[in-house]
Amino acid sequence: MLKNKKLLIVVLINVLIFSITNVLFNIKYEQVDDFIIYNLYSGLDGTYNMHGIYIHPLICFILSIFFKIIPSINWHTMFLLISQFMCFTIIGYIIIKKQNNGISILLYTLFASVFYPTLLMLIQYTSVAALLILTSVFMLMNIIEQKENKNIKYKILMFLLFLIGIMTRLQSLIIMLPFLGLYLIVNIVKFMKKEKDKENVTILIKYYCIYFIIVVVTYISSSIIYNSNIVYKEYMEFNDARATLHDIIYVDYEENKEIFDEVGWSKNDHYMFYTFNFGDENIYSKENIEKILNYKIQKDGKYNFNISMNKIESDFVSETMNTYTYISILFVAMFIINLLVNKEKSIFNILIFVITVGLHILFLIIGRSMLRVAIPEYIMRNCTINI
Repeated sequence: MLKNKKLLIVVLINVLIFSITNVLFNIKYEQVDDFIIYNLYSGLDGTYNMHGIYIHPLICFILSIFFKIIPSINWHTMFLLISQFMCFTIIGYIIIKKQNNGISILLYTLFASVFYPTLLMLIQYTSVAALLILTSVFMLMNIIEQKENKNIKYKILMFLLFLIGIMTRLQSLIIMLPFLGLYLIVNIVKFMKKEKDKENVTILIKYYCIYFIIVVVTYISSSIIYNSNIVYKEYMEFNDARATLHDIIYVDYEENKEIFDEVGWSKNDHYMFYTFNFGDENIYSKENIEKILNYKIQKDGKYNFNISMNKIESDFVSETMNTYTYISILFVAMFIINLLVNKEKSIFNILIFVITVGLHILFLIIGRSMLRVAIPEYIMRNCTINI
């Protein structure tokens, strides 16, 4: 009964946050990617195409069935919203169950009030995928730290969340890898110092291996589906080059006019490409895009690691003070509180803090510091120090 009461409290908190956010703000997609993806499998063009490009074909196929049954409902958005709600409910329940006091309810309410609305207001499949993955990892950490032999349903849910997250956006795993690596290293060091028994480390490695198998199977199955269709095989090759030029490497027209003249791009063609309007297959061919990429990489390198420290500092301060104001306040406050309260975990707390800030700075350097990328790492950081 007490177990159900705690779960009910978390559900009510999340329902309240969702309702207030929905009433006060407009819940919308952060990028056009989601709109384009669900256009493929929703039947808007009459095809119910399961090739969702970034989302695994299996998820696209399942959601397309729902679109066929009740086309008036946007099942893509429903999938994202339900996934978010479920993840925050699981995270909240674990936090409240572990602390088992009124303060834990207050802390979770504060945590969810900052992060949940942020993800809701700019919903995006990449951030939802990262949230699913980090929730699974948080559940795994709960097994290790609480030394509980969770039932089979708990473990199935844990791996299912990871699988759905990987299938929603495989690249979102990259955001979580530093945390997974640090947690494994910390547990191995504690085992060597005899602060943890061998069983804990063995269980952690075993579950990591299962995660790895899930990733490999998901990647291979997706590759087989796309490579078996020559049209989509060629499109994926084009899209990989396009995404690299769009998302990682910005090539200024005036500074690199030589290569644009070579491939026959005008200044307007350059503008159209970077505003996602590239319908002319002859101008925006894979060959032309790869030529521009190779030129830029040979000239300046793939990533802009020559960026000045002053620029990095300025961008980081600007984002933490303006874009991530409340998240930054909560981040620093939780760091200080945990240093004072959990002194035995001070080193781990500091390492998690450094990794989170370091990842944010890295994303700034490579031009990928968007909400959908940065927010999940801050959520992961706040989860790990509450376990």
